[in-house]
Amino acid sequence: MSAAAYHVTLKDKNTIWDVTQAVEKNKKIKNVQIHFQDKKNKHLTYFFGTGSFGVPPMINGSFFGSGTFNSEVEVAVVGKNYEKKLYEPKDQEYLKIGKKYIPVLGVMGDKYSSQLDKQIFIAPSIEKSKKLIANNYRIIIDGKKALNKNILKTVLKAKTVEHLKQKHFLINQDSWILDHFQELLMLAGLFILLIFGALIWIIGNINRNRSFLNLGKEPLQLLFEEWEFYTLLTGLGTIFGVMGGMLITELTNYIPLLIYNMVSFVLTNIFYILLLRKRVISLNRS
Repeated sequence: MSAAAYHVTLKDKNTIWDVTQAVEKNKKIKNVQIHFQDKKNKHLTYFFGTGSFGVPPMINGSFFGSGTFNSEVEVAVVGKNYEKKLYEPKDQEYLKIGKKYIPVLGVMGDKYSSQLDKQIFIAPSIEKSKKLIANNYRIIIDGKKALNKNILKTVLKAKTVEHLKQKHFLINQDSWILDHFQELLMLAGLFILLIFGALIWIIGNINRNRSFLNLGKEPLQLLFEEWEFYTLLTGLGTIFGVMGGMLITELTNYIPLLIYNMVSFVLTNIFYILLLRKRVISLNRS
């Protein structure tokens, strides 16, 4: 769930079916997912999606498709902690809840532990969604793009529409740092190496730079040529580093990784230029 997700409380005793149909039929609300979280069991959620909505990482199987939400059959997607508890008589896995066996489409999770591992998402059948009162659940709605609060309130006939507090995110964003601690360490280590590399580069080329200055090369020209060569090599290194990171990590969204590397590249280049300028000026004076 994103930081723009909303917690909704309805005025009337509408069913889950009423809520999902109101969203699906409204042209102003697109590409959303709605979570009806069980208030007694925080690991159980009735899920609905329309259009293109975000999906969690999957270990096997698949997440809910668009046709899942208008079906006479109830199906589930479960966290990896349930993988060994599933019943598989033939080619279909089932999750037993109470006395009922629910077909399982897929298992969510990745190589890290997170709150997602304990979750059960259920796409209820049409019949069941018409019986479940929406306000008996904690209603969370999130869009691929930021949703308009006033439109949501009008369409859903909501009593309140409030931004979801981070500590209550179903796919807990508070724990993202812990869930991806290894990736964060790698990124921090990469930035430190880039800074360290800039220092080593300048220190290692002191004698060469002094020789060029003694031969009459202008400090500004030397500065540009050194920066040009440094930028070329670090740029290629960054490109290959990003490609390698995409292969060895299991992120679901690589845009932050690209942004991080671009920002790191720019910052280290600025650091290198400032340090090199200071060094060239010092050598030129001496």
